[in-house]
Amino acid sequence: MRAANIDLTSCTVQAAIQRIADVYRVDYVTLHLFRSGEDAQNKPYVRTNYPDSWVTRYLLNDYVRIDPVLHMAEQVAGPFCWSTITPEGDQIEMMEQAAKYGLGQTGFSVRHVDAIGRRSVLSFNARDARGGKTWEPHLAEMREGLIQLAHQLHHMALDEIYVDGNTLPQLTPREIECLMWTAKGKAHTDIAVILGLSEHTIRGYLKDARMKLDCVTLAQAVSKASALGLIH
Repeated sequence: MRAANIDLTSCTVQAAIQRIADVYRVDYVTLHLFRSGEDAQNKPYVRTNYPDSWVTRYLLNDYVRIDPVLHMAEQVAGPFCWSTITPEGDQIEMMEQAAKYGLGQTGFSVRHVDAIGRRSVLSFNARDARGGKTWEPHLAEMREGLIQLAHQLHHMALDEIYVDGNTLPQLTPREIECLMWTAKGKAHTDIAVILGLSEHTIRGYLKDARMKLDCVTLAQAVSKASALGLIH
């Protein structure tokens, strides 16, 4: 089984989720985009065709904290099969509840991390694995296609989030790095030592970042960068 080429042109992410499920012939597909700042709790970005009843239970019980699939995605760079996961503690109860709500017990996922560290996880869930108890034999064949698909869905999701003209400021990696250290309470002099640069250079990076973010103060710039998911 090879990863399929899927035309997602002009699709919303939700429509793309159902199209992917149909093409891959799995029961459910989910995209979870991790956000920062207040948006992380107030505006979680999840697109799925899971039953509404399960989505409601998942959110009310804050299962995102213990979800074994998301935990595994933090440890594995490429696509992985759920059969490699050993749930522990509360995760076991969560998986038992998932089964009661009709979710399959087999699946596979792939993580995507973009150039500024924003993460998403694309997951496939089925009642029965293709050809046996696990999807693992097929992951090698599907690897490159899944990675490309995860990349595409990640950026489609970002386009939806910022569709109202809220385009992301084009900060350089150094500007983001300086903002990140500022958010951790480091002064210009500290950041200069950490990055091996002059204090003058650090001030320049932070000034440019503040202006690109259209903020009056550095504290405002750090807050806005966090809300936009530019720093974590």
